[in-house]
Amino acid sequence: MLIILIFNFILLVLLFFLEKLELISLVILCISNGTLMYFASKIEDQKTKIKKNTADFNVTNSSKAFTSEDLENQLINEIEDYILFINSFNAISAANQAAKNYYGDIIGKDLSSFIRAPDLLDKIEISRNKRINEYLEFDINLPIYSFFRLTIVPLSQKNVLLVVKDYTDVKKAERLRSDFVANVSHELKTPLVSIKGFLETIYSSAKDDPIAQQKFIKIMQEQANKMEILISDLMSLSRIEMQEHVQPNSKVNVNEILESLQKVPNKMAEKKGLDIKIIKNKMTPFVRGNYDKIFEVVQNLYDNAIKYTKDNSVVEIFLKNNEDKLTKGSVSIHVKDQGIGIPKNEIHRVTERFYRTANAKKNLIQGTGLGLAIVKHIINQHRGDLEINSRLNEGSEFIVHLPIYEKKN
Repeated sequence: MLIILIFNFILLVLLFFLEKLELISLVILCISNGTLMYFASKIEDQKTKIKKNTADFNVTNSSKAFTSEDLENQLINEIEDYILFINSFNAISAANQAAKNYYGDIIGKDLSSFIRAPDLLDKIEISRNKRINEYLEFDINLPIYSFFRLTIVPLSQKNVLLVVKDYTDVKKAERLRSDFVANVSHELKTPLVSIKGFLETIYSSAKDDPIAQQKFIKIMQEQANKMEILISDLMSLSRIEMQEHVQPNSKVNVNEILESLQKVPNKMAEKKGLDIKIIKNKMTPFVRGNYDKIFEVVQNLYDNAIKYTKDNSVVEIFLKNNEDKLTKGSVSIHVKDQGIGIPKNEIHRVTERFYRTANAKKNLIQGTGLGLAIVKHIINQHRGDLEINSRLNEGSEFIVHLPIYEKKN
């Protein structure tokens, strides 16, 4: 009977996982399609811009002789890709405005002095001799990472045309998606391997030991719970990312969120002997947003503060009305702890998916590494800002700035 219960339990976990994984795949597909739609929209924007500028050009030059060469130059200068005309000596004879803006003063200079791509000169010679287009991809790591795709087109008299397209954002998105899939696979595989190991033990060395079986089943339940939390966080993050462009427009009382938080008992806070100070501010104006999502942000930061703070210390949550130039017109929610702190060089990374600080790993603090990523995306959706102040071994303060609700005319 016990074995049947175990199998039913594992089956339910796997079915739940497979159902969620299918949804995750769908989200990844949507992200990919979204990238294509983005570039399609950029092309349409560029076409509109060219038409407008050409019309302006026609008006301002109506009293002058207008030639096809003028139009060609106008169109080439409106293209955002870097276009370079290379002579037979591999020097730059002409370039569009985008190339000049990016590379600087390049006319008359040797191509290899500013584009250091392996095989570039060989590809140019092949294009010249065989009269075919050649293609090349290359990246630059300094001062910042950039990725380019280059097209070589043969012209007359050994001249060639180079079109350099910046694919850095696309490459970064591909890497992000690849890292995301790898991280998800790793995070889900770990508890699954653990469950499988305990099942094998129950079937073999512990098959006649009910006490050991109960112990292993409890551990398996904990591992299954970890999987469920991870999948739930993944789905939450995916939903938020897909809705991030739509700003919530409801009138939200932040004091009510703090009141709701105050009513929820926290066993970990009690166990650690923490002094929880939740301070409301009746003078705080309403903010523009979604109540449930703002509550999720505050709850997440509150749980983190309790998790990372030291025993018998203080966790504070309070509100401020902002009047300084940078944050005027917003309300800030402050969540402050006296915990382990975040190293200065890691603060900018804590909102990345699956990122966990070295301090958190060292102190064996459990978590999926997705909580602050969810927080950041919700704040972005609300057109707010997240500020993080932290001192190692002294504590951290997370400040959420949200726009004040103002009735639109």
